[in-house]
Amino acid sequence: MFDYSSFVSERKSLLVAPAGYGKTYTLAECIKYTPDGDRQLILTHTHAGIASIKEKIKKQKIPSSKYHIETITGFAQKYVDAFYCGADSPAQEDSKIYYPFIIRKAIELFKRDSVLRVVSNTYSGLFVDEYQDCTKSQHLMILKLSNALPTHIFGDSLQGIMDFGKEQLVDFDEDLNDFVRFPELETPYRWFQEGNNNNLGNALKEIRAELLKEGKKTIDLNKYGDDMLHCVKVNNTNDINDKDSLYRKGLLKLINNPFNVSAYENLLIIVPEYYENNIPKGDVLHRANLKPKIDFSSKLVLLEAFDDKSFYTVAKNIDNILDSYQKIKNINKCFIDKILEPLFYTSFISNWFNVYSNVKDRQKENKEKSVELKLFFNECVTKPTNQNTLDLLVYLKDELKFKYKRPELVFSILKALKNSIVENISVTASMISHKNIVRRVGRKINGKCIGTTLLTKGLEFDTVAIMDADKFESAKHLYVALTRASKKLIIFTQNKILTLK
Repeated sequence: MFDYSSFVSERKSLLVAPAGYGKTYTLAECIKYTPDGDRQLILTHTHAGIASIKEKIKKQKIPSSKYHIETITGFAQKYVDAFYCGADSPAQEDSKIYYPFIIRKAIELFKRDSVLRVVSNTYSGLFVDEYQDCTKSQHLMILKLSNALPTHIFGDSLQGIMDFGKEQLVDFDEDLNDFVRFPELETPYRWFQEGNNNNLGNALKEIRAELLKEGKKTIDLNKYGDDMLHCVKVNNTNDINDKDSLYRKGLLKLINNPFNVSAYENLLIIVPEYYENNIPKGDVLHRANLKPKIDFSSKLVLLEAFDDKSFYTVAKNIDNILDSYQKIKNINKCFIDKILEPLFYTSFISNWFNVYSNVKDRQKENKEKSVELKLFFNECVTKPTNQNTLDLLVYLKDELKFKYKRPELVFSILKALKNSIVENISVTASMISHKNIVRRVGRKINGKCIGTTLLTKGLEFDTVAIMDADKFESAKHLYVALTRASKKLIIFTQNKILTLK
């Protein structure tokens, strides 16, 4: 039995918890053991993580007055926006420069007693989840906060998969010596719950032990029967393009669920990220192009990186066209290339626009719609406004049923356009405001999704299908992928013996 009271009574405490072993439950229980009237600050890395923690804490019936949850970068940004007076802040849309800048400035701020007093007057303690994904600079920021607040951290080095470029991640052995380390959680509760798959839990416990070994690791999937995990042999990655292949049929069966298997209604398809002939695989464009091959009825949600640059790029493209449309040589082509192409599938655009970027003259039942589209489009290119642009995009989406390859991008652009009209601000400023709101409240992910390990770490699905598992090179990424499923794990691979670093 974990000693919650002792854990929260320490000034600095650390708990290592493998995936699915009850880490978030333990965090929630620890909140219960903090004094009534105190408010705890909970920090994590992802917006999906915020939603997941909120859901678990709500199940524990802990009043919202006892805690506040944010991402680490969102929390830092709030204090930098409030207290930093410099004019050298990078543009938020350039996330690779902006967020390291925010963390650096936050470290400087949290060195000041006056700022720390604001923190300690607002919160009574600090809990940090997924600590293995902290960079060295984020860790330094947490240490500064620990001067004002009792600090309790949770993590697992085998799940440290976040990529921050050249910056190193925190090392539990080197960087956390002054934290009191509590005994590691040992029971895979996720799989031992009623209705889940305890055989899968035991198999993953064995695989974890192999992945923790030094040097190259070998995982022999032949050892595990279907009651643990289901392994499907594929010939090569191109099998997915063959409509008659077992690979494609297997994924279609999962997504369409013709026999109404309840576990398939909560489904995650994980695509590994790697390079093939210098072409990136697994990124959002690859998954957007893959999705129509296995998802004819659009049941899958395409998961995207929260601060993907394209959200800001398309918003800025709209602003640039609105500001300087009279100077643009071919405004029609520019509008299609810069705004429509990133949002909608090319086949739908070419169905309604000709090679000269003019609306086609359609006949029969589409004649009236082509006339309407001309009106909308001509308004946009002759006197573009935020409202005209919004009206056109809504018409394409709702009336002409244009399929969008990246739904989250489309809905974010529409929301940013609407807010820019109401608040009389640029679309880029509106997009930044929208992202900052979601950054603090989190976003819930459920249903049927297609994503990567980075986008789904910390989440749980009834069924997980891992595509091209032999393409994983990192033991950490594979471990995160394997541990997302609570009931059924399906692995598609060319090689059933996986070799990892």
